Amino acid sequence: MTVGKRLGLGFGAVTLLIVIVALIAWIRLGAIEQRWQEFGQVTLAKKNAIMNGYINLGNGVHHFKNYILRGGDYNGKFMQDMDELDKIEQAYQATGVVSEEENKLIQVIKEGTRSYREGMNQMVKLKAGGADMVELDKAVKGADKALADALAEFFKLTETNVQSEAEKISSLVSTTQMIMAVSGILAIILSVILAALIARNLMRQLGGEPDYAAEAVHKIANGDLSANLEIKPGDTTSLVYSLKVMQDSLRGIVAEIKLIVEDAAVRGSFDYKMKQEGKAGYTKELSDLLNQLSDTIDGALKDTVRVATALANGDLSQKVTKEYPGMFGQTKQGVNGTVDALTKIVGEIKAIVEDAAVRGRFSTKMDLTGKAGYTKELSELLNQLSNVTEAGIADVVRVANALAKGDLTQSISKEYAGSFNDMKVGVNGTVTNLKDLIGQIKDATDTINTASKEIASGNADLSQRTEEQASSLEETASSMEELTSTVKQNAENAKQANQLAIGASDVAGKGGAVVGQVVTTMDSINESSRKIVDIISVIDGIAFQTNILALNAAVEAARAGEQGRGFAVVAGEVRNLAQRSAAAAKEIKTLIGDSVEKVEGGSKLVAQAGLTMEEIVTSIKRVTDIMSEITAASREQSAGIEQVNLAITQMDEVTQQNAALVEEAAAAAESLEEQAQNLSVAVATFKVDESGGMAVAVRRAPASVATPARKTALVKAPVKAAAKPKAKLADDGEWEEF
Repeated sequence: MTVGKRLGLGFGAVTLLIVIVALIAWIRLGAIEQRWQEFGQVTLAKKNAIMNGYINLGNGVHHFKNYILRGGDYNGKFMQDMDELDKIEQAYQATGVVSEEENKLIQVIKEGTRSYREGMNQMVKLKAGGADMVELDKAVKGADKALADALAEFFKLTETNVQSEAEKISSLVSTTQMIMAVSGILAIILSVILAALIARNLMRQLGGEPDYAAEAVHKIANGDLSANLEIKPGDTTSLVYSLKVMQDSLRGIVAEIKLIVEDAAVRGSFDYKMKQEGKAGYTKELSDLLNQLSDTIDGALKDTVRVATALANGDLSQKVTKEYPGMFGQTKQGVNGTVDALTKIVGEIKAIVEDAAVRGRFSTKMDLTGKAGYTKELSELLNQLSNVTEAGIADVVRVANALAKGDLTQSISKEYAGSFNDMKVGVNGTVTNLKDLIGQIKDATDTINTASKEIASGNADLSQRTEEQASSLEETASSMEELTSTVKQNAENAKQANQLAIGASDVAGKGGAVVGQVVTTMDSINESSRKIVDIISVIDGIAFQTNILALNAAVEAARAGEQGRGFAVVAGEVRNLAQRSAAAAKEIKTLIGDSVEKVEGGSKLVAQAGLTMEEIVTSIKRVTDIMSEITAASREQSAGIEQVNLAITQMDEVTQQNAALVEEAAAAAESLEEQAQNLSVAVATFKVDESGGMAVAVRRAPASVATPARKTALVKAPVKAAAKPKAKLADDGEWEEF
């Protein structure tokens, strides 16, 4: 029987034992689960029904007593509690298991709820008939006792059933644990016996421990043939014995291969060959293949060395001519292909260099067809160098030709690197500097030309203004005398108005203080009213509490019977007194509340009056400040007019000096205009923008002055007419600086 079958039978037996143990456990756990479900669905359900009955009985007693004391809808709530108690029978019938004793107790509970309902109905009739507390207490005394006793007995029976079922479930669990423990121990014992038998048989076939055999195989697989495998006496069939035979055979082959490899690796010789004597099977085949490999490597290496030596010496005529198979054939193709590619690319490079060096042309390019690897990369780099050189020289020639023609709009825009970028920066910098220089010259020429025209026009205008200014000064002097008398009169009127405003401000301030005192008084009244309302609320609360205490005293006196009748009379009087006190407190509270609202309304009106007075005081103060400012301004105007009279005299002297300067400026402007026109003609030959020529900016000459209109303005308003010539000078360019 094979090892696989033995292991399969052993593990099958163990698996069968595990299945048997699991089946037993499953059956027993199913029984436990069924018993537990019955416990929850029957026993616990009955206990919950009894607990709910206790809760409903307590609610019914509470609602019963509340109805006696307060009446209201507590009668309906009591009936709902009794209906819930009747549902105990439904809960027990739903379990499907009801004993005779439980049926008897259910009937007792139903009779108790019926009797309790009748007691409530009787209570309703008595309360409607005006019965006192003594009669009510006698009528309902002991109405809930039978029902409470039945529920208590029912609860004891349920507790007994719960404990009995719990003990049965506990016994079932203990039995299941014992069966599973015994089954598990038997399964373990049988598994150990089977494992020992299988292990003994395997040890005999392996010839030793499995770890020992696995370690030996692992060492041989990793190339370690030095391990000494121990063979038991008489063992000729085990796995360890077979490994020993294989190890000895591999040692011999490895020794010969080592000699071949050392001869090739250390001495670089492939002359040593493996011996064929005494070899058979895979050892003989391996020896033949290694000898053939040695011959092939020796020949291929010698041919490759020959061609490589020739390439190192610059000789492209040597190639590998002998045929080789496989990788050595590919090596031959690679070496010969390298020689052919180098021969072709050297020829192409020679043609490009000759075309550029001898004829000065960079249009010749290397053909990329059929090239790959370093030949293609070298060709692409040479073509790229040729393109960059050709483009750079072409850009420089284009810009130089444009400069020769006076065209400053051309520049090198293409991106370059290294020296070509330095060349681009230098050429573009030269063009930019020339363009800036010519542009500055053009701008200066335009400015000078325009300025000279403006100066000439301004001189004529200035001469006319000087004459007009002389006549305006006379009219201005007479107007200033009239203005002086008017300003003095305004200053006197402003002083009187300022005194009146100060008096009004004092009166308004006193009124604001009085209103503030009224606001404070109203706030105090309002606060006192609020405190009175709080006191009345306290009195009302005391009356309400007294009424409740009197009611409770009356109830207790009724329960005491004849002994408490006198106390009941006193409690009734106290209650009547408390009700009248509460009514009086409510009326007082209403009156005080109305007073508080009216006082609050008055406080708001007084507060608004106070704010209005504050605004009036503020406004009068602002009027006073404005009148003070007007008075001060009138004084300053009077002093300013005197200074203006002095300035008019000085302006007359300056006008005479301006007349002489105008004649000199006119002659200089004519000479400057002639020189500017000559410079514009000289620089017009340069092109500095894409429009094709030079942009000349000519400023518009100032418009001539309308003399008749100016004279009319001077007659109607002398003061304003004197100010207009100065504003005109500021609008006509650089004459103010001149």
